[in-house]
Amino acid sequence: MREIVVDTSELEPPAPMQMVLSELQSVLPGESYLHQIHRLEPTMVLSRLKPMGLEAIIRKENDTYHIYYFYAEDRAKIEELLDVQGA
Repeated sequence: MREIVVDTSELEPPAPMQMVLSELQSVLPGESYLHQIHRLEPTMVLSRLKPMGLEAIIRKENDTYHIYYFYAEDRAKIEELLDVQGA
């Protein structure tokens, strides 16, 4: 699976949400997922995922959030990939 990384940790609202929503257009089922690095939990983006057929896994490391966006049918692949990476 191809990882698309977007670091929005230094951006002010609404730029992080706009960037993520734009990049989600590049995510393809079975082929890729989006990894957002941010300083906050992106609640506004999370509320928009289900109608798009997307899900997210959120992991917090110190003061940094790692949010992984993917199509629902790819959940098992993403969970396996994240466990392998130790994320």
